[in-house]
Amino acid sequence: MSNPPVAAGQEVLVVDADDQVVKGLDRLLTRVGMIVTGTHDPIRARDQLLNKFYAVALVDADTPTPGGGIELLQFARDKSPLTSVVIMTARKSYETAVKAFRAGAADVVLKEPDVVPYLRERVVEAATDIKATADRNSLLEEVAETHEEFLRRLRDVAREGLDLEDRLSGRTEEDGADLGTVSVVLVDDDQKALAALQKVLPESAGWHFRAAFTGGEALDVVMQERPQVVMVKEDLPDLPGSMVVHTMKSSAPDAVVLLYTPPGQSGRPGDVKLVDTNGAMNTIASYSDAGQLAAPLGEIREALRTKSKERRYLQAFRQRHFEFLQRYNGIKHRLKEELDRRKKKTHG
Repeated sequence: MSNPPVAAGQEVLVVDADDQVVKGLDRLLTRVGMIVTGTHDPIRARDQLLNKFYAVALVDADTPTPGGGIELLQFARDKSPLTSVVIMTARKSYETAVKAFRAGAADVVLKEPDVVPYLRERVVEAATDIKATADRNSLLEEVAETHEEFLRRLRDVAREGLDLEDRLSGRTEEDGADLGTVSVVLVDDDQKALAALQKVLPESAGWHFRAAFTGGEALDVVMQERPQVVMVKEDLPDLPGSMVVHTMKSSAPDAVVLLYTPPGQSGRPGDVKLVDTNGAMNTIASYSDAGQLAAPLGEIREALRTKSKERRYLQAFRQRHFEFLQRYNGIKHRLKEELDRRKKKTHG
């Protein structure tokens, strides 16, 4: 017989109270390159199944007692569902065969000399199927990863092409066309605060401010105008600023939300905190006058410009490759479903 090379090195568990059967199967399967672990103790067999993967388990139906092998079969199917279990029996029993197949046996084989060649073929075939299944699963996972990598590279090429088109048309990042005017809602009951910021960040430089003097008014304005940046004073006449920023972050997740405390009259510096998507606050600036806010707000503007450009890249990519992306997403969904199905089957 020509043995498939994939069977070599596969682990086989043999469970039989007859030591001669265990030794005989050890010799038979070792000749075809398989690694055999034999035992007459079902407790040890259970321990082996829990701690090592066996491609095939050969279990005597009557070890340790008549019908006891069926219990081990059920344990194997529960704890090691990929293991192919073959039940061996010395008696021709229809009832035993039915119970074995219902419990998930791959086959039921009589312990007779003329059946030995079939048993060997059956074990090799089962081990080969296990190896082939593992190889197919690995291939599908590699295909899925390559699929994603291909899409990333295609997006990068599209981005480079769009940049080249911009350069050829004379469009540059410096002209601000990717962002335009940044809209800011300033929430502060001090009317002088708005004038101070407008002086540092004028509309001619691409900034547009809208004032709100209370937390309640600010929530209405943000819902209506959907600004890109919201700056909220900590101490407001109606609501705590910390409460206002958390509400805004929930209702307008795309907006950059800042909580600030103005400088104190005693010389205490003010601070500006950035509220992230989880509601945590990180100080991004300390300042003593409005002019010192130009740099951190300029960094926010640059981040918004980069985000706007990425959005433009994505929109252009989707428009140019709409049909391809539809097919891609369909294949991706089918791949995921198949991988999930195989993983579910692997874990029982």
